[in-house]
Amino acid sequence: MKKFTLIACALTALTGLSACAAPSQTFKPLQLRNAVQVAESVERLELYTRPDGLELSARDKLAVAQFLDGYARSGDGPLYVNRPANALSGLGTQQAEAVIRGLMTQGGLNSHAVQTGQYASRPGAPAPVVVSYRTLRAIPQDCRQMGSLSDTYSNQTHQNFGCFQSANLAAMVTDPRQLLEPYASGQPNAQRRQVIYDKYIQGETTAAQINPEQRVGVDN
Repeated sequence: MKKFTLIACALTALTGLSACAAPSQTFKPLQLRNAVQVAESVERLELYTRPDGLELSARDKLAVAQFLDGYARSGDGPLYVNRPANALSGLGTQQAEAVIRGLMTQGGLNSHAVQTGQYASRPGAPAPVVVSYRTLRAIPQDCRQMGSLSDTYSNQTHQNFGCFQSANLAAMVTDPRQLLEPYASGQPNAQRRQVIYDKYIQGETTAAQINPEQRVGVDN
C-alpha cells in the first residue's frame, strides 16, 4: 500500500511539471527564415538636351556607355528611350537617340532593341530624355534587429541566425536570376559520350581511370 502511494505521488508530480512547462518557439529553417528576395527594378538615365542640339562631355558619354554596359549584362527586355512631349521635334532629342543607338552598335548590342516613346511635360520647362530598362535586383535582409543572441534555452539558434550570410550572398550575386532558376544545361561532349557508350556495349568499365598516385591510404 505504501509503495502504491509513492508511485501515485510521483505520477502526480510529473503531471504537474508537464502542465507548467511553457511551449518553446520553433523557428523556420534557415533557407526560409533569411531567404534572399528578388524583385524587379528599373534603371534609368536622364539626358538633358537643348532645342539647338545635344552636347555631351567626355564624362557624359562615359556615363551613357556604362549605363548601356549595365543593360547588356543584366537588362531584361527592350531599352526604352522616352522623349518629352514638348520637345519631340527638337534637334537635341533626335541627337540623343542617335548617340544611344551609335554606342549600342559600338558595344555589340542590337540597336533594334530600342523602343521609343514620349511622356507628358510642361511647355517651356526643362525635361530630359529618359533612358531606362528593367532588371532584377537581389534584396538583402535587414539584419539590424538582432534580438537576443543568448536565447538558446530550447536548443535552437536565435531568430536572426544566418541573416548576415544571406545579406552577403545577396550583395555578391551578379545575376539574381540564379536564385530563381538554374542555368540551362549546355550541350554534352559528343565524343566523350560515344566513348562511354562504346565501352558500355563492349562490357567494359565506363569509369575514368584513376592515377595510382592520387589514391589516399592509411598506413598501419
